This record gives sequence, C-alpha cells and structure tokens, in this order.
Amino acid sequence: ELMAGDGRYCQSSVETFEGHLREQLKSGAYDLDANLALLKLYLLYPEESKVDTMEGLLLKALLAFPAADFSLCMYQIPEKYHTGLGEVVRLAQQLEMAKFKAFWKMAAEAEVLGQVAGWRQSVRSFIAGVVEKTYRSIRAEDLTEMLDLSISEVDQFAKERKWPKSKEDTGVLIVSNTTFEDKPAKVQAPVKITFDHYRTLCTASAAA
Repeated sequence: ELMAGDGRYCQSSVETFEGHLREQLKSGAYDLDANLALLKLYLLYPEESKVDTMEGLLLKALLAFPAADFSLCMYQIPEKYHTGLGEVVRLAQQLEMAKFKAFWKMAAEAEVLGQVAGWRQSVRSFIAGVVEKTYRSIRAEDLTEMLDLSISEVDQFAKERKWPKSKEDTGVLIVSNTTFEDKPAKVQAPVKITFDHYRTLCTASAAA
C-alpha cells in the first residue's frame, strides 16, 4: 500500500520498509522496489540511515544476480557508507567475476550471510546459469568447487537442473543443448557496473 501512495516518501514510513526488509531476509522473499524506496528515504532523511540495514538490503540484491539490482542499490548509497559495506561488496565482486571458489572461501567466514534465508540455493542457481551459458559439458568434479558441493551432492544438483551424464563418460555432465556447430556461448558479466566503481568501493573497504 505504501508503494502506491505518497506514504512511501514520508519519514514515518522508514520503519515500515525496514520491517519489510527484515521479513525478506527471514522468508527468502524479495522486493526490489520496496528496498530501493527505503534507500530513497535514507537519502531524503539521512538521520534515519542504518549501515546494517543497507548491508542486509545489498545481500538480497546480491542474491538476485545476474540482475543488475546490486549496482542499482549501490548507486543509491552515499560513498561515506561504503567502508562499512566492504564485505558485501567483496562478495559481490567474486560472483560478478565468476571467481566462485574464492566466493565460497570468503562466504565461509562471512557472518553477514547468516541473516539471509536460502542464500546458498540462490548463489548456486546463479552459478548454474553461468555454467550453462559458458559450457556445453563439464566434469562433475569441477563443479564441486564451483558449487561448494560434494560429488554426490553435485549428482543430485545435476538431476534437479536436468543435466544428463555423457554417454561416453559418466563423469561428464551435459549442461547445454548447444551443438558444436552452434555459435559458442560467450561469458558475459552478469552485472553492468564499472571496475572503476568497484575499485573505489574496494579501496574504501580496505581502509576500514
């Protein structure tokens, strides 16, 4: 209701939008429009701004990869808060640059992820999409590091994604129906955000 009326711009609405974000973190639901509205309110009423809330909001945006939600949200956050958001930014970097092994290593020590329900499933779904666009086939053992799963868990994951095993080598999974005569898939950055912007953010976080 707040999104449809003038209430979305009232200072009194900040608490309501923050509560809605907390529900998203617990339930796994996602509402980008409401989250952007909250960031807009923080710009309008800077005294209401909360770094921990921005952090949770960015985590939800991160899990929406390959959509550009993360960059949309970052552009709404004043630079003075970037230092306090360095951990989330670094996690997003690893995913954007397809450094999945590095992401999982970092994620293992990132307590902030604990507040987000279903984050592993969302990240693995994103990685699987990248794999499907990049490869025609891939060895199951290579996916163990990319997905942070055991070989048996990869087999189950493959069944859920409907990735059949190669008839020639059961250790290989067919992840795309693209034939060799088709134009090879190109790896594309999932989020349109400049490296200069990321460099600024990382410099700020490193100074923390």
